[in-house]
Amino acid sequence: MTDSIGYDYVKLVLEEEFLRAYLRFSNHGILHYELTNILELCAPLIKGLDEDDRFLKYEVIGTIANYLQEV
Repeated sequence: MTDSIGYDYVKLVLEEEFLRAYLRFSNHGILHYELTNILELCAPLIKGLDEDDRFLKYEVIGTIANYLQEV
């Protein structure tokens, strides 16, 4: 998965599963910054996996949830 596809995938998961956080980041103008941080954490998960892998989404959701607890 390329970086831009990974970024778009993480953005989609954040928007679908964590809409409040997505809107907060967007409204404060820090969405790109936060997505970049989340993508960095998800990089090992995304590398070599395809977005049709249902377990990938669960792993990304868990990673985002952990990230949001720390922010």
